[in-house]
Amino acid sequence: MPEQTSLSKLRHDISNPLSAILAETQLLLLASEKYDAETLAGLKQIEDLARKMRQILQSVE
Repeated sequence: MPEQTSLSKLRHDISNPLSAILAETQLLLLASEKYDAETLAGLKQIEDLARKMRQILQSVE
């Protein structure tokens, strides 16, 4: 398999679960009143890191 095709497949295969992680985290953050400060900080960190990973994937061509 050519390198570009492998890279595109890898990007696609990682993007789908990453999108799910980001979406689920954002849904949890919508109910922020249910969680303590430590949990909220963890959820926000997950969201930030997932966004960063998505940016990295988008920059890979």
